[in-house]
Amino acid sequence: MQRTDVIVVGAGPTGLLLASELALQGVQVTVLERLQEPDTTIKSGSINVASAEILDRRGMLPAAEESQQRRMAAAGKFTAGGGTAVTRGVVGGFEQTSPRFPVMGHFAGIMFRNDLVDQEDPVLASHTAVAGGVAVPQYDLELLLADRCAQLGVDVRRGIAVKGVRSTGGDLLADADVVVETDAGELTAGWVVAADGGRSPIRKQLGIDFIGTDPELVGYQGIADFDDTTGLSHGWNWTPRGVYAYGPIPGRILVARFGPQPEDRDAPVTLEELQEVVRDVTQTNVTLSAIHGRATRWSDNARRVKHYRHGRVLFAGDAAHVHSPFSAQGLNLGFGDAVNLGWKLAATIQGWAPAGLLDTYDTERSPIADWVLDWTRAQVALMRGDERTKQLRRVVGDELFTVPGATNKMLAVSSGIMQHYDVADDATAPVGTTAGDVVLTSGRRLADFAHDGRFVLVDRTHDGRFADAVQHLSERIAYVADSAADTELPSLLVRPDGIIIWAADQDDEPTSDDATKRLDAATLRWAGTR
Repeated sequence: MQRTDVIVVGAGPTGLLLASELALQGVQVTVLERLQEPDTTIKSGSINVASAEILDRRGMLPAAEESQQRRMAAAGKFTAGGGTAVTRGVVGGFEQTSPRFPVMGHFAGIMFRNDLVDQEDPVLASHTAVAGGVAVPQYDLELLLADRCAQLGVDVRRGIAVKGVRSTGGDLLADADVVVETDAGELTAGWVVAADGGRSPIRKQLGIDFIGTDPELVGYQGIADFDDTTGLSHGWNWTPRGVYAYGPIPGRILVARFGPQPEDRDAPVTLEELQEVVRDVTQTNVTLSAIHGRATRWSDNARRVKHYRHGRVLFAGDAAHVHSPFSAQGLNLGFGDAVNLGWKLAATIQGWAPAGLLDTYDTERSPIADWVLDWTRAQVALMRGDERTKQLRRVVGDELFTVPGATNKMLAVSSGIMQHYDVADDATAPVGTTAGDVVLTSGRRLADFAHDGRFVLVDRTHDGRFADAVQHLSERIAYVADSAADTELPSLLVRPDGIIIWAADQDDEPTSDDATKRLDAATLRWAGTR
């Protein structure tokens, strides 16, 4: 029976990113995917800033930037033919040459507007390096990650359906290998990660609790040919029957209608079904003549696993949490899972993980999932078709969003850069936050030193006082001397997932070793010992 260190079930963005993160750390990994080829169905049209920064730290930003250039070229032609001022402003914002925080997305169909964003906000200004690589469609992202896996020697096997898992020790909670049963035979691994989607067969087989709330609406998305688009408005639009989005690429239509779920959720979406719901929600008589590829049907079912780990089986991406796709949070949430879990599972397999390290995958990611589920539920509540919700939308969109700083806060939260982990006792910002744009005196950036998946220590002291503290962990921690004239720039220790776990001002306790003691504590807690 074939054995590997880790089997990842599912070759979507979460599974592929996780596999590449494991392989980067020297772990043998096999990916099993039931589809013969990457799914061309239109899904997420972009990633958020936090996800783009993950690609940046692994050297994949140039490929993402190429994808965005293609997408913006298509969007520019579409909006030029009749886009609203808001949609033209969003597309136009990506054409700016100066560093800018990317303004894209919406809350409950209320689009974030370029003219309401203060680009001088220090929070946004510290996350502009990846602005050229966020408008990346999911299909492009999967191809990019598949190439990454191939470069790292990941064994990706397509056309293989997983039937179930069992432990060689009789109990999956036992410290024993896991057998994965497939239609092509059995494989054995030390660990299995289920990244097999919202209807995860592995999660269902194991009877894992999936806690949350039932759906209120049914949504559709597809690329269609329209005989006549009279009455359709570009961008996001609310009506008493639901919400719809037209564009930003030719033929793309997304529509959500409140009401009961279909009897057969797995039935293909027909042209007639899509046209009926589009006409109903848009209150127009548009006629669809064809669907390109496959249209999708979804809901706002919002749930997550109670625990992300069941013995030697872990859950990530949609297998761990589902919700509506509003604000494209699902893909980004899965990306966060993958980059958080990858190095921790690798450390566990390789034997250097500090006590309890793998458990922090659950304790760190569960609260983030809870927040995302609530974020999407709040949007659904603001999309309901009654008159009071209409009045509330007017207040939120016309009054609250126009208050100075309000759009900045909503944009920052939606972009994933406000997430925080409790990584050190009594620590204050920036500890626990994402590193973002850390520019060095050489002109390079911290992200340039994170391509190999190690921790990164940026030492900004003039005497390099922190070098000795991490010299014994050089295979795990990249030391970067960056003596800076600006004494307000702190030295930083950053985890492989981009989270700052230690910081010290240049003049921090200059006559004591308190800063070094805190650095020692951070490395011991997260990077272990030799």
